[in-house]
Amino acid sequence: MNNFKSFTTKENLNHVTPNVSKERHKLWIKEKIALAKTIKSFGGKRLLGVTDNNVPIYAKYKFDKDSLDIKVSLTHSIDVIRKAKLCPRRVTGSLKESINIEHAMRPKTKKDHGEVTQRTIDYILELIDKSEMDYYRDNKQVTTLMFMYISNCIYHGSHEPGKVRWRDISEGWELPKGKYFVVGG
Repeated sequence: MNNFKSFTTKENLNHVTPNVSKERHKLWIKEKIALAKTIKSFGGKRLLGVTDNNVPIYAKYKFDKDSLDIKVSLTHSIDVIRKAKLCPRRVTGSLKESINIEHAMRPKTKKDHGEVTQRTIDYILELIDKSEMDYYRDNKQVTTLMFMYISNCIYHGSHEPGKVRWRDISEGWELPKGKYFVVGG
């Protein structure tokens, strides 16, 4: 005998989002893009781990609106990073935000995601290499795809009031589309 019960009611299955909600969301996106147009630079950091002396190790990037140039960097040498205690969860923030290292480096739990691994570090190194090559740019400007890869790996922005996301920057700054490519493939 089958005791399966449906997960949703027929009304919920055929639910349509009200137009008022859709319009409110579209307005919110337009406000974010307008805010992005006023920003001169955008960037962030990701905690990769800590050294033996408990000094935080970050991957950072800064994106300049006027030149559409992006700089991706690491705070320590690759040898130090490979030997460090890696962060057991994804911890990111804007360049100006401070990160509570003790809280970020606490033991891993089941709910954590985005653990930094050696593969994460390899991926970031590949992003750094590709971000510096003209081949992956359009007229020496960072493309939407390159910016997406970098921001999704390091810091994608925030939906909080007064802050923007990478998508808002991409649309507001009218980044060139560029060619398709893959990282880590």
